[in-house]
Amino acid sequence: MMAAPAIAPPRFAPPRFAARTFMPAAVVLGVLAAWTAVAWALSGRHVIPFPWELVTQMSADADLILRNAAFTLQNAALGLLWAVIVVIPLAAICFLVPLSQPVVMIVAIVLNVIPTVAIAPILIAALQPDTARIVVTALFVYFPLLVGVLLGFRSVDDRGLDVITASGGREWARLRFLRLWSALPSIIAALKIAVPAAVLGALIAEFFGSAEGLGAVLVAAQEMMLVNRVWAIGVFSGVIAALGFGLVALLARLIVPWAGRGSNVGTSVAGAQSTPLASWAAVGSAVIALVVILGFWYSLRFVFGLDEYFVKLPHELLGYAIAGDALRGLGPSAFWDVFLVALGQTAVDAAVGFVVGTVLAIAGAVLLVALPSLSRVAMPMAIVLRSIPLLAMLPIVVIVFGRGLLTVTIVVVLVSFFPTLVNVMMGLRAAPEGAIDVIRASGGSGFEAARRVRLLYAVPSIIASAQIAVPAAIAGATLAEWLATGNGIGYLLTLSSARAEYLQLWAASIGLVVVVLAIYLVLGVVSGWITRRLGIGG
Repeated sequence: MMAAPAIAPPRFAPPRFAARTFMPAAVVLGVLAAWTAVAWALSGRHVIPFPWELVTQMSADADLILRNAAFTLQNAALGLLWAVIVVIPLAAICFLVPLSQPVVMIVAIVLNVIPTVAIAPILIAALQPDTARIVVTALFVYFPLLVGVLLGFRSVDDRGLDVITASGGREWARLRFLRLWSALPSIIAALKIAVPAAVLGALIAEFFGSAEGLGAVLVAAQEMMLVNRVWAIGVFSGVIAALGFGLVALLARLIVPWAGRGSNVGTSVAGAQSTPLASWAAVGSAVIALVVILGFWYSLRFVFGLDEYFVKLPHELLGYAIAGDALRGLGPSAFWDVFLVALGQTAVDAAVGFVVGTVLAIAGAVLLVALPSLSRVAMPMAIVLRSIPLLAMLPIVVIVFGRGLLTVTIVVVLVSFFPTLVNVMMGLRAAPEGAIDVIRASGGSGFEAARRVRLLYAVPSIIASAQIAVPAAIAGATLAEWLATGNGIGYLLTLSSARAEYLQLWAASIGLVVVVLAIYLVLGVVSGWITRRLGIGG
């Protein structure tokens, strides 16, 4: 009689709950331990509270924080709502009328690059205070939302477009039946970025003359050197943003559970397609964008009635750049020598922070996609860091890290890391499940799948992230220069404002905008070259 085959004893497998909770718990404990160690090392400076001191402060200020949080949340929600109402139709128009896309993007970049500290006082002077705060909040939201929605509308399978075209459908049919649904993962990723941005925008809008709101309380606490209260409000704001991020993720899972998961194998990489314009159309779009910007610029005086002492018009700046300041007896070199030196410093500051933030974000995205249990605790922490208002926390960073390049790099990383992380994670997760299964069947790990397959499909998301992160990096660098380093474009703008040299202030701001536009155009060219070289362009 033949013996029964031996049955190997089952290998021990740890309970799923323990496997999913051990790593997040270890990360939380590690962060708390590191926080305690840093607070202890700097205890003599009184700049970072111990965790238990922060909890005590938040408990003591609970009524104050909750009462003002309602005002801030209202502004954040309204700013986010208006940004969505404006951005999605604009993105749709970009595909229905391709000539409009460069116009929309040029205007969007110009508005995004202008420093908040320069545009917020103008908006408050031109509009009602409540309306101005909502507009400032929306300005923090619209650009990453616009880039994300446009990326989503481009994230279509060529075969689907061919089916609609063969059926006689035009761009409206492609948009309605295919692009909108294909865009849902990118729209969700963009909304995840937009929620923390809305909270941060509402806080900063309250810095400018508001009598209530978390931003107003934070500024008052900073002026009175109540460090623990500053931290309490900053961390609470981050927690609110993290809850909003989680709410968007939960609603997405309930309403569109398939969005953001691996796609079927298509003929091109999501987001790689674009609609090229003829040379004459590109030039025409640039001219239209210039007309729109100049029209709005001149309206600041002739429609909104702002004082000519503060608001300088294009023809005045052109004369200043060419002939200098006749009233002060200064030639054009007086501006250009100072501006070019400051621009060079800002370029170094922004570039270092951008590279460090992008590398960390891509590495973090690969890690979190490969280890989903880790993302459950790491993402809320990233959101909290993104949502803490740097305008109030930067003095503490300066005390700890000094006034050099390290402080600027930390600021730039904080403002550019989170959008890149979210977009790249979305791109990594959009890789076809069939290709991932091949790696798994060959014995490859999650990291091997990320390296061989997911990163290729994330290229368009990485490029879209760069288009968001480059303006953010420059804005972060100017903010750090304004408050910390005493050099670069940020300091030049501050010095010009303090000395009432408004021609120099406007000329330097516009010069910075032109540089960012040029970088954005270069990124577009690089994007097309990379996608063609990799064979993923449509």
